Amino acid sequence: MIALHLNIEGTELKVFNDGRILRKMSDWKEIKNTANQNKGYNVILINKKQYMRSKIIVNAFRKIPLDDKTIYICHKDNDKLNASIKNLVIKQKV
Repeated sequence: MIALHLNIEGTELKVFNDGRILRKMSDWKEIKNTANQNKGYNVILINKKQYMRSKIIVNAFRKIPLDDKTIYICHKDNDKLNASIKNLVIKQKV
């Protein structure tokens, strides 16, 4: 299992290649991976801004900018909650 540290707008995260994400509070706390967006994705709220879990994972492991609107992420197995880096495919909008 590989974990990378990430800082998004002052929020410390530990991002794992299996799709888990921990947020630094007083201690590290896992962010639940449940469908909380109308299309069935897991979205994480950081400083009143929404980030898709899959995009955070790709940002950490593939260095793709979070704010790049020309990039979207596909899930190989069509499971929108499976954010394992092995399951994510990076696509470019044409």
